[in-house]
Amino acid sequence: MEQNIFAYIWRYSKRQQIIALLITLASFPLLYLSLEVPKVIINEALGGQDFPRELFGMSFDQVAYLLVLCGLFLALVIGNGLFKMHINIYKGVIAERLLRRLRFQLVDRILRFPRTHFQKLSQGELIPMITAEVEPLGGLMGDAIAHPVFQGGQMLTILIFLFVQNPVLGVSAIALIPVQAYVIPRLQRRVNVLHKERVRRVRKLADRISETVVGAQDIHLNDISAYTRSEFSGRLGEIFHIRFDIYRKKFFMKFVNNMMNQITPFFFYSIGGYLVISGSLTIGALVAALAAYKDLTTPWKELLTFYNQTQEAGIRYQAVIEQFAPKGLMDEELQRKRLAEVSPLDQTIELRGVSWEDEDALRALT
Repeated sequence: MEQNIFAYIWRYSKRQQIIALLITLASFPLLYLSLEVPKVIINEALGGQDFPRELFGMSFDQVAYLLVLCGLFLALVIGNGLFKMHINIYKGVIAERLLRRLRFQLVDRILRFPRTHFQKLSQGELIPMITAEVEPLGGLMGDAIAHPVFQGGQMLTILIFLFVQNPVLGVSAIALIPVQAYVIPRLQRRVNVLHKERVRRVRKLADRISETVVGAQDIHLNDISAYTRSEFSGRLGEIFHIRFDIYRKKFFMKFVNNMMNQITPFFFYSIGGYLVISGSLTIGALVAALAAYKDLTTPWKELLTFYNQTQEAGIRYQAVIEQFAPKGLMDEELQRKRLAEVSPLDQTIELRGVSWEDEDALRALT
């Protein structure tokens, strides 16, 4: 199996990822137009004087012109929503297919394990790895290419719109992005290390629970239930402290990110307001820029979240496949090799003294 989760995704879903990418690219022109139309509504339909005006080869008075532009804006919003819905559904299908394939491959590997490896791994470890631990990988498998391109493309489209309105507004919008791009990933790396340790300890806890269930009778006979409780209390306490460290670092990271996102509107109100007063910027352009920046924060947050998910999913994927790649793994061709065709038996078979035994009694068949 591929050692890198992105190599695995590309190998088994290359065609589907490309289709999702093309659908994503087709949505960007609609996004730009949906940002441009509100500015036209404010500056021309509401603030304009020269009416009637022509649009699509027809003449409209001020009210009709306003209604047509509003209808166009509504159509663009619906179009963007339909694009997002279709992309999300298609990504979900990709994710479920890849997750199904991964689970099947893990089960297939269990059937090829050497006997000695079963002494090292119990069902308490194997079952959660195939079911619960790989479940979060499904989301990343569908989002691997289309999601960062979609969010990054939306962000780039909005930034282009802001720079077209006024270069100063564009610079204000991206001023703190490099700081976030430097700080957030470094904080996330510390969280990833804790996540990896948590996964390892939870897996060991599941194994120990399985051993306790199997050996419950011995625990009662030797009266070591208090010792067992103490052991589990220690294990659960270690997991608790790891989770507590994760929460502290993760929510501090969110605090830093949110503070930086709230500072940028200050630049827009102060700098943009000055540009409007000085006549370098129209009110419609400022309002459209503020609305565009509000939309800018969503793809940026999604990109940061996606980065965090890829780091965590990469660690999770490697931790799982390491357990399913023991030394002495049987060659898969040995189990899939077709036997030579055997001719059907055409002679009489006679059985004597054959019996079978169930829980009730021994019963003779012949």
